[in-house]
Amino acid sequence: MAADKPGIATTVEGTERASRLGLARSRLREAEALLAEEPAEALNLATEVLENAAALGEPELQIQARLVLAQAQGRLGRMKEALDHAGIALAEAPEKRLQLESSRLLAFLQRERGDLVQAASHLEQAAGLARELELPQVEADLLNQQAGLHHMQAQYPEALDKLRAALGLMRQLGNRAAEANYLNNLGTLHTELGDYPEALQNFFAAYQLYQEEGHSPRNRATNLASIGNLYGEMGEYAQAQEYYDRALGIARAGEERSLEVHLLHLKGELARAQDKLEEAQALYTEVLSLAQERGLERLIASGMLGLAQIQTTRGHLQEALLNHTKVLELARAKGWRHAELEALLGLAHNHLALEHLRLAQAQAEEALELAHRFDRKKNLCEAHHLLAQIHRAEGRLEPALAHLEAHYRLERELFNREGERKRRLLASQLELERARNEAEQYRLRTEVETRAREEAQAKVRQRTEELEYAQLEIVARLALAAEYRDDVTGEHTYRVGRNAALIAQEMGWPQEQIEVLRSAARLHDVGKIGIPDSILLKRDRLTLEEFEQMKAHTVIGARILSGGRSRLLRMAEEIARSHHEHYDGNGYPFGLVGSDIPLSGRIVAAADVLDALTHERPYKRAWSVAEALAEIRRLSGRHFDPQVVEACMRAFGEGELDIEAKMQRLDADLSMTMQIEKAQLGWIEEDVEGLRRGFEQILADRTRELEAARREAQMLARRMELMAHTDVLTGLGNRRAFENDLETEVARAHRIGYPLSVLALDMDYLKVLNDSEGHERGDALLRTFAQVTQEHFFALGRLYRIGGDEYAAILPYIDPTGHPEVRARLEAALAQVRALGFPAASVSAGLAAIPMEATSGGELVRLSDQRMYADKLARRNPPQR
Repeated sequence: MAADKPGIATTVEGTERASRLGLARSRLREAEALLAEEPAEALNLATEVLENAAALGEPELQIQARLVLAQAQGRLGRMKEALDHAGIALAEAPEKRLQLESSRLLAFLQRERGDLVQAASHLEQAAGLARELELPQVEADLLNQQAGLHHMQAQYPEALDKLRAALGLMRQLGNRAAEANYLNNLGTLHTELGDYPEALQNFFAAYQLYQEEGHSPRNRATNLASIGNLYGEMGEYAQAQEYYDRALGIARAGEERSLEVHLLHLKGELARAQDKLEEAQALYTEVLSLAQERGLERLIASGMLGLAQIQTTRGHLQEALLNHTKVLELARAKGWRHAELEALLGLAHNHLALEHLRLAQAQAEEALELAHRFDRKKNLCEAHHLLAQIHRAEGRLEPALAHLEAHYRLERELFNREGERKRRLLASQLELERARNEAEQYRLRTEVETRAREEAQAKVRQRTEELEYAQLEIVARLALAAEYRDDVTGEHTYRVGRNAALIAQEMGWPQEQIEVLRSAARLHDVGKIGIPDSILLKRDRLTLEEFEQMKAHTVIGARILSGGRSRLLRMAEEIARSHHEHYDGNGYPFGLVGSDIPLSGRIVAAADVLDALTHERPYKRAWSVAEALAEIRRLSGRHFDPQVVEACMRAFGEGELDIEAKMQRLDADLSMTMQIEKAQLGWIEEDVEGLRRGFEQILADRTRELEAARREAQMLARRMELMAHTDVLTGLGNRRAFENDLETEVARAHRIGYPLSVLALDMDYLKVLNDSEGHERGDALLRTFAQVTQEHFFALGRLYRIGGDEYAAILPYIDPTGHPEVRARLEAALAQVRALGFPAASVSAGLAAIPMEATSGGELVRLSDQRMYADKLARRNPPQR
């Protein structure tokens, strides 16, 4: 900065406007924070912001205020007002990101109100905007929400299509957390469709992903509960109980309180399905108690409804009536339509049993209307049967007969649907049993592999952290050495790090990256250690020649920090080189423009100038924080990135009344931190010159030592990763390797447009050999077959051992016309295996190809498996002549 104070080019009116605008934005952030707990207060604040934004002529801020108002009104149950604000926001939104936010909010509000058609329309609009803005993460979330809407309307094919599209996007992005969630949702849909093998496959695929690092206990427990629900639907209650118990253990260990209560309710439902009424009543009572204690209103309703159903079964009608009434009141207050329907049917049953026929009729007719609206066939059937009984009890035989006919018609429809479901279930029992066995093998193998991989990764992290800490300590000493030459206190570097971190936080950086920036920013002027004191400490204006020499500190600093492999040193090098670049291209050393300047450098540029302006230097007085912020805003778009400037204004409270006191508190806190850190470093101010001389050798020696240890740990991690994808017996890739490679190959085949085949193989001879000659002989057959077959298939693709006696091969560029060659190579391999001492060796085989016979990897595997089993059956039962 120049030695003389530049004029502040803002009018009184401009300063007042900036102050009001900053205050309005601050109030809007406060309103957003209050939405969950105090929506009424959020409503008041957002209304105030909307009025101020209109007075200031800020349309974008008006839209943001309306979106907060809509959310607050929605939480307060004022749906009409909420929809009005969201609709105006959508109509007036000046740019597509705000249109996207408005459409998403409208869809949410309309779904809550029960207007599913309008909700679907706005979700479709939002998804289109997300695609246009190239926001695949947002698009996938919207597709998932669309799938949820289709699910609510029993539109299963559409729900499956949307979920598969969302799943594909997440796989492209490598977002394994969302991939697991969407697989779990697919499993839920297939469960409801009665497609249990497909459901189980999706649930277990999600289960494998949930075992990886970073997944919450809630996600893992929800997945296990979904598998339990599947087994419950199939009538396999012992398996359902096992998965519910495992999910409950994870939920309790992770202190997932609401999920714990939900799982207890599922266990209660399972006990009631088995007529274990005592156990069910105890569980429902526990659910009700915990839900009341924790304020979980939906689960309060679930607990009371379960108790009411038990009481109805046992003939305790007055108690059942009381609980059903409480559930109905709560469901109506909260808009829970399905709970309302169940409560109405329960009340109708209770009143009929008590011969309160008019009340029973009114509630049954209301339940019938709700069941029609939501297309709940089982509830419709029950409501018609209740009304038939009520009319018959009152002697009205004609309407009784009409309701009875409707009941039987629906019952037949449900029976036929259930029959089809059972037929499909029986037809797929073999596949389901195989999936269950594979899943258990997967679980056991994954536990071992995960432990080994975690140990190796922990070593890599430890070595990396040691390297980063050592490098940080050395460069921190160097930064202090450089700073003490032209800063009385040596606190400037710390303050720049602090300022940069606060700005990055406002820009939405992850906390871990913010902490790296905080440390890296302190090294922005480390290159000054190479600038002569005659220039660095000069009080007068620098000559052009001296200024050129001073500018070299950016390149010197980058060179000192270059070659580092840690995130810290890479970012520090980037900052040292670029923090004097200007947004309009008039900075140095390279004259970079706009986004060509690294974002870390753009942030530190503002953080550095803010500190330089607000603290005294030999050639200038300290400016007030308000003056400094005004100057930074004046230079927005020229010296500074406008987005960084806005974040800086928010971080340091532009327009707030206590702005100076806030900065003083920040500086006081930082001064204490700095003194502690200097004490830990053993800092002695007289050490500066010696440190300069020894720095490069110390850093090089320490870096070499730790890099060697880090490489050793990385090699160990790579070995463990290879082991996790390799079958120990045969040396082939295992099931995990097969699934990973198949996913990659299918994606590539679709992208480039070549055919791809999968060969499924199952050894026919292994069990006989194990029983007659022992498992060592069986293992020898597996190894021999693997080695020989891989040699024969080397030119076509790769062979994997995916189970005990199962193999598979991925064969790129092979379509059905190439399948005869595949079978010929397989027969040649078998002939060689027989010649090597296994004369009875034989395999069953199945081939399938995309895009001619399947469209996805899952379909490809299923079709090749089906053909392999058909081949096996044909071998066991040859056609009679």
